Amino acid sequence: MTASFDPAPEPDDRPATMAAPVPYRPRPSRAATVLRWWLALSALTLFAIALCVFIGFVQTDFAPLNIVIHGDHIADGVTITGIDDGAGALLATSLALVVLFLLLMIPVLILLVAASVAIGVVFGLGVPLIGLALVLGVLTSPFWMVGLLVWLIVRRRDSHRLAGSATMAA
Repeated sequence: MTASFDPAPEPDDRPATMAAPVPYRPRPSRAATVLRWWLALSALTLFAIALCVFIGFVQTDFAPLNIVIHGDHIADGVTITGIDDGAGALLATSLALVVLFLLLMIPVLILLVAASVAIGVVFGLGVPLIGLALVLGVLTSPFWMVGLLVWLIVRRRDSHRLAGSATMAA
């Protein structure tokens, strides 16, 4: 028996076999799943491009670089034939990854352009038209009020028919 001033908590009287309810988590939509995969593939592609470019720059030796300005053979010494097979494979892999990254980014860029045009049209035309409608509604409000008063006066009232239906025959 505990006194009223005892700060100890009361024991729990729930059955021990009762499990806590698990909150419902709906499955993500198909669009969310596609977006997650797209983001993961884009990030992986961008990381692979950076890795290939970094390894390629480390392995490439630009020693045959020879630029002559007054002799007019500026690009004679700049060739990619002097790189070894590993650097060529990295170059080809990085170019393939750049193409894949562009394939992933072009639809997003098209969507961004289309969305910006749609937002521009909505704010360029929709907001001024809404403002014009509000101004015209305020300016013509006296005519609306007169029309409402005329309609209330002229409309037919069926009060006698409604009053008869209030009493029921026995």
